[in-house]
Amino acid sequence: MIELEHSPLGGSGVHRFMNCEFSFLKHREEIEAGTFEDVPSEFAALGTGAHELGAECITGGTEPFEHIGEEFNGYKAGWADGINLDAVQVYVNDCRSILDKIEGRPNVLFIERTIARPEIHPLYKGTVDFGAVTATRIYARDYKNGEGIGVETPNNRQMLYYASLLIVEAGLTRPTDRDIVVDLAIVQPNFFGLYTDIIPWETTVGYVLDWLHNELLPTMHRLYNAPRETPTDADAKPGDWCQFCPVLLSCPKMQRAFETYAGASEDFITMLTNEELDGYYSQIEYARRFMNVLKETVKARKLTGGNIPSAKLVEPQTARVWKPGGEAAIKAAFGADAVAPEKLKSPAAIEKLSSRGKALALEWGYKPDSAGLTIAPLSDRRPEAKPKGNAGVFAAHAQSPEEAGF
Repeated sequence: MIELEHSPLGGSGVHRFMNCEFSFLKHREEIEAGTFEDVPSEFAALGTGAHELGAECITGGTEPFEHIGEEFNGYKAGWADGINLDAVQVYVNDCRSILDKIEGRPNVLFIERTIARPEIHPLYKGTVDFGAVTATRIYARDYKNGEGIGVETPNNRQMLYYASLLIVEAGLTRPTDRDIVVDLAIVQPNFFGLYTDIIPWETTVGYVLDWLHNELLPTMHRLYNAPRETPTDADAKPGDWCQFCPVLLSCPKMQRAFETYAGASEDFITMLTNEELDGYYSQIEYARRFMNVLKETVKARKLTGGNIPSAKLVEPQTARVWKPGGEAAIKAAFGADAVAPEKLKSPAAIEKLSSRGKALALEWGYKPDSAGLTIAPLSDRRPEAKPKGNAGVFAAHAQSPEEAGF
């Protein structure tokens, strides 16, 4: 079982607490008051299982497919709703390629190792997925099993945090060590694709230590020594770092965004001015995140017997399937009519078959012109598009109440 860091100022939360002071201050307040509730996430649990499989393969010299059907943190390897073997294989291959480059054994090897250095700061702690230290080079890899948000490596604060832990743990803090190369990469095959090359980012021990002493530790000391006062709205700074915030439901800005959306009627929204609509839409991501965490928390409470009258636990909807022997009976009764015609897999699915599949998808796949436009927040990666010829269809909606003569 992988040991999790459980530090309010740990490596997994560095991007969040360096941007939003509320997330740490409220977290600390709830922990000290005994009211903090650590709500489990199915995605996080699945990710932990994938990490455990990867560690087992690297340390045991096995391949992910050799563990088909085995359970890791409650999820079966290779099952449809379990751990994706191909994705874990990408991570394992990358770590093994590093070990193959190193002649002999590395000076220090870390595999799912939690490092804590309380003499530097009481909460300076993080779990390194893979780290290898030699006299001339330091390698660190972080495996992310998620599909939803892609994370780039260059100047990534989480990677810098883990790299600093590796450097300190290996004792490479002398002036003569500053030019040692630090090779960092985030491996996220479920987002970027199984056949997308992993591109490491190289920096130096000196760069990482300067970041540690000039940016990270001053922030950690300031937050750690902040007065024990209830944090205010001014401390809350919503952003993409909110996704994994442990106290998101306690955030006043998230609460207001959700309450605003929950209380708005369709007729009310259509009467808003463009400026008022902009105010609402700018909060939509916060309202959606609040709702997702709200659902997870209600589910967790109900599973432990909590009394929440507005919600109930139900069996998930599943599609009917044929009993053993049913396939033969149906084919005997209906012949060819019982079988769906073959359908070519999508370019995205063909890409996952092999490197040849990726090349063919690149050669023959294309994106047809979209039928129209949709709306997205500014954080969306797609470039902004302009209305085309059918904009007149939506003219009534495009006008503000003042423009429409109300």
